Amino acid sequence: MQRGLLFVLFFVTALLGHAQTCSTLTQPRDGAVNIPVDTRVAWSEITDNIGFVVSFGTTPGDGDIIRNRSSGLNNFYVPQTGLPADTQIYVTISYYKAGQDFTTCETETFRTAPITSPPGCTRLTEPLNAAVNIAAETKLEWEYAPTATGYLISVGTAPNQNDVFDNLDVGNVLSFEPPEGLPADQSVYVTLTPYNDVGRASSCSVESFSTTSVVIDCGPFFDYRTGETLNLGPEIDFPEFIGLCKDQVTLSVESEDKADGYRWYSFTSDGAETLISSNRSVELPSVGTYRYEAYNYITRSTSTVECAKSKVFTVIPSESAIITSVEDTQAPLGRTLVINITGDGVYEFALDNSEGPYQFANSFENVSSDFHFIYVRDQNGCGITESSVQRKLSSNDFPKFFTPNGDDVNDYWQYIVPEIKQEIVLTTLHIFDRFGNLLADIDPDSQGWDGTFIGRKLPSSDYWFRAIAVNGEEVKG
Repeated sequence: MQRGLLFVLFFVTALLGHAQTCSTLTQPRDGAVNIPVDTRVAWSEITDNIGFVVSFGTTPGDGDIIRNRSSGLNNFYVPQTGLPADTQIYVTISYYKAGQDFTTCETETFRTAPITSPPGCTRLTEPLNAAVNIAAETKLEWEYAPTATGYLISVGTAPNQNDVFDNLDVGNVLSFEPPEGLPADQSVYVTLTPYNDVGRASSCSVESFSTTSVVIDCGPFFDYRTGETLNLGPEIDFPEFIGLCKDQVTLSVESEDKADGYRWYSFTSDGAETLISSNRSVELPSVGTYRYEAYNYITRSTSTVECAKSKVFTVIPSESAIITSVEDTQAPLGRTLVINITGDGVYEFALDNSEGPYQFANSFENVSSDFHFIYVRDQNGCGITESSVQRKLSSNDFPKFFTPNGDDVNDYWQYIVPEIKQEIVLTTLHIFDRFGNLLADIDPDSQGWDGTFIGRKLPSSDYWFRAIAVNGEEVKG
């Protein structure tokens, strides 16, 4: 009896483990409440994944806190400046697996605790208290103070003498670059005061360091007067995801950014970086996570430094789509086309023009009964797949009236043959009076009906038709 029980438990556990295809929150759990705003959000690992993407929002499906942020292979994320207090937080985890579609898991949620007291103090992390020979153009950085929603910064050339900045509100950030630098070659005193809706931190310590005018800092620098961010490094514009087409052995990538130099790194399984190219372009051998870096040389006086900016990106498998079927249904305002596809990629759809406009939805509504082309494009550049849908038989293919008065103008009622005759071929065309009596069987290739029944002209009235095409389509009118 005991052995049988053990077997059942093992079998159920194995089935459940095999069925798990999505990450779920492990810290905090879905539905948890009173979660600290500085919590580390973690989720279950996925075997053989090549990268997680996470979104945090204050409404379901939104990403107003962070949107589609890559966490690499890490199954956790710590919001740099904390989460909003007393707020329902919605977390959506997505991931990539080699050879599989991008998977987005079900959104989960938890609620953060309300703020009931002012935040505690923080401290400098760059430069450290009592540091020496700090560049006058340095950036001040500090630790996050849990529950803080902003920071006041005071800077002076003597203790409690705020002659550089006096309680300057820099907002909810963890760094500040004085746009004109700090006083050079002297002691600088800094007081950081975190605050939130309840109040300010109290009795925060003054920290100090000594500056020099030799070292060059790359930035970024926030100009509090203009609100602009200045950076001595190059401006980079590089995608977070790039597709490797299945028929490609390697992926050739070239930077379009203007810079003095470039570097490309791959990541090993333990997270270490390996330099794979120092050129503007690189050949990427496989799917996975990489880092791109561009840098400028900055020279001031006799000093030259390298100011760099970088971007971690993921190479994902991709291919052109296979259109498996097109569902073509008739609605009151026109046809509805639903395009069913398979493929390892991210796709968009267009109607009648391979140049677009393209849309993410795989359906088109209120489509005319005409012949149409359908285009499915892989967003990663792995090709466009084309298909077509045939013209539909419509009541508009038949005249609304005719005048069989012998003047050789509009004397016959007949099916209006489309420009491409092979599009729709009729097999049957019947004419009825309003009582349902059959009046005529019309040869679709003839002149048509002349308005007579057994040689007798019929009176002006409403008449009905029924047409059937070779493909089985039927229309009445």
